[in-house]
Amino acid sequence: MAANPIRTCISDNEAQLGALAMKFRATRDRAERDVIAKQYAKMVKELVKNSCWKEMPPPEDQLPDEFMPKQFFQYWSR
Repeated sequence: MAANPIRTCISDNEAQLGALAMKFRATRDRAERDVIAKQYAKMVKELVKNSCWKEMPPPEDQLPDEFMPKQFFQYWSR
């Protein structure tokens, strides 16, 4: 049986959020953090667009609040 392509896509994007959060925490360079935060926001936008994001990422897969995209909070507060 083939995997559900939507579920796989969501899982890949969710995994990417965790990887980006880890990369973010591994650097103190502000410019690099800004680039990572933009990549993170792009992943969040994709997850929101697909409307099948079922679980909020755990804290370790999130960026500090001041770097989290507004879309993330809007999505999870509905």
